[in-house]
Amino acid sequence: MRTTTLTMTAPEIALANLEAAAERFNVATEHLTAGTKTVLMLAGAPLIGLAFVIALPILSAALTAYYGGKLIAAHWACVARHVKNVALFFAAPFVGLAYILALPFVGLGTLVYLGVKAARK
Repeated sequence: MRTTTLTMTAPEIALANLEAAAERFNVATEHLTAGTKTVLMLAGAPLIGLAFVIALPILSAALTAYYGGKLIAAHWACVARHVKNVALFFAAPFVGLAYILALPFVGLGTLVYLGVKAARK
C-alpha cells in the first residue's frame, strides 16, 4: 500500500527512494552468475592481498613505535637507570685512559708540592 508523493514528508520520500534503489541493486546482483562472481573474486583477491602486503610493514613499524613508547613511558625510572648504567659501561675505558694519562703528572705535582713545603720549613 503506497501513498502518493503529495502526502509524503521529505524523510518518507527519501526512504522510499532508498528502498527502490536497494531493490534495483538486488535485482542487478541476482543476475550475476556463479562464474562471474568467481572471476571477480579471482581478479580482486590478488589486489586485496597486495594491499595487505604493502600495509603490513608500515603497520608493524607504527605499532612497534607506539607500544615501545608506551612501555618506555610506563617504566621511565627503570629505563633511565639502565641507560645510565650502559653509558657508564661505555665511558669506563675512556675514564681509565684519562687516569692513566693524568696520574704521572698528578704524582709529579704532588712530589713538587711536598718538596717545596718541606724546603720552606
